[in-house]
Amino acid sequence: MRRRLRGYLIGGALMAASALPSANSALASPRLLSVVFNSQVQNPQQLGADAFRQKLMALDGKRFAVDERAGNALGSEATILTGTRSGAVDVAVLSGGIVSNIVPELSVFDIPFLFRDVAHAKAVMQGPVATKVAAKFADKGLVLLALGKQGFRNLTNSKRPVRTPEDIKGLKIRVIPNETYKMTFQALGADVKPMDFPLVYAALKDGRLDGQENPVPTIASSRFQEVQKYLTMTGHFFAPIVFVANRTMFEQLDPADQQALIAAAKAGAEATWQSQMDAEKLDELRKGGMEIIEKVDRQAFADAVKPLEPEFEKRFGKELIAAIRSTQ
Repeated sequence: MRRRLRGYLIGGALMAASALPSANSALASPRLLSVVFNSQVQNPQQLGADAFRQKLMALDGKRFAVDERAGNALGSEATILTGTRSGAVDVAVLSGGIVSNIVPELSVFDIPFLFRDVAHAKAVMQGPVATKVAAKFADKGLVLLALGKQGFRNLTNSKRPVRTPEDIKGLKIRVIPNETYKMTFQALGADVKPMDFPLVYAALKDGRLDGQENPVPTIASSRFQEVQKYLTMTGHFFAPIVFVANRTMFEQLDPADQQALIAAAKAGAEATWQSQMDAEKLDELRKGGMEIIEKVDRQAFADAVKPLEPEFEKRFGKELIAAIRSTQ
């Protein structure tokens, strides 16, 4: 898979290079930069990647030529992350829950019911906690450029309306292959099925899965209303989007280009923070026949996973979690 991914990207880079004016060849050529994300179109990852590319392409001197690739054809998010670490991919725009498998410190943001709202999450992810987490990327061959918003994750299923934690018991629920996600849904009594995202639709359709959890835009862009009847607005996890670069590539850039890359990633992240997709996508899901349970006692769900708190405090530190919760 890595070899195929590299082949796709090299082919795209060569096409991009051939499109550059030949008059520039005597000057410093633009640096060809691959940018890859895995989501469907009309999704925050695409929004962020597009804004990132547009910011870079608008630079004076045209210092970068950007080859942006999307979709499941390039493999799962885990495959893309592996490609970014190896250098097959220059920059990736990925779900935080996937990246935290490689950078465990990032998984502090995966703690269920940690964030009060989007404004709280943004304040944390642009503050000192995020700076501390960013320092952990270097020894994984990565550079954290920015953190954006994928959104609060919500639960869908094909069996019954979920209004209380008890309604989840026994449901076969797909989660990201991520320990915090698994622990959370096990605590809620689900039959947890970790699975890479490209496999989920078929597994929902043929009954290997009863349900899954994702932000509303992902649920809609993946057309899960075709295979899922119920959506419960649990908002159990907040999902960041991670703009991450290959460390070797980044360190080969001169300081001005490094800063340009960071500024472009921040612009991409800001586009996701400003996005207001949920209302439109919820309407789309309703029209597709999905029953949406909006009035949810989130505290009941939060109480059901409280027994996990000692484990989270052991893994991430009580003080760090308290600092996140107290951020204004």
